[in-house]
Amino acid sequence: MFSGLFSVKTGLIRKRECWMPTLRGWIIIFVFAIGLAYFGVHRVFPFLAVHDPQKCELLVVEGWIPDYLMADVKTEFESGGYRLLIITGSPITKGEPLAEEKTYPELTRAALLKSGWQEENVAAVPCAEALRDRTYASAIALRDWLEREKSQVACFNIFSRGSHCRRTRMLYQLAFGDRVKVGVIAGKDLRYDSEHWWRSSEGVRDILDETIAYLYARLIFRPD
Repeated sequence: MFSGLFSVKTGLIRKRECWMPTLRGWIIIFVFAIGLAYFGVHRVFPFLAVHDPQKCELLVVEGWIPDYLMADVKTEFESGGYRLLIITGSPITKGEPLAEEKTYPELTRAALLKSGWQEENVAAVPCAEALRDRTYASAIALRDWLEREKSQVACFNIFSRGSHCRRTRMLYQLAFGDRVKVGVIAGKDLRYDSEHWWRSSEGVRDILDETIAYLYARLIFRPD
């Protein structure tokens, strides 16, 4: 009964041709897939860790970056002819009741001053607590602070760590718009070998997290 129901004569089914690759076609597809995967594995870190500094008077650093990168920040500040280092970031969410400084920018500024930086050369610009999109919230806080200070800025460089750099620059550029040129300086990530990131669990987690975060920021994220 059912075989008669689902027959060509009833008009419920129809016959269609299905094209399939030949053996040679499957080999070509396999080789192409391997080449694409190889290219992606070796090019994803340089893509994420973009390094594109501009000639500017302001150097911005994300307050959450590790202490070992602060030596590189100082070298960049002194060699780049900057007049001001601005530290951005969010409130400290761990051990806050016991901390003298309540935000990462304030904590980083205090540490820099104790290491010999001059007060007039370092400014802390924290953002309000944000449960998501913290990098964009930091960019907005910086933009608003510069407007309150009546500082006319044509460009600035932002210093971040490794694979976080491309997303950071994109979100800061989004916050400031076309009127300000945002450069980026990629600090070295010592947690893993960037040329062979897939050989460590730390590298795999970092690259996967930053790739997903970048795609979210590029394709899905929309400012409030």
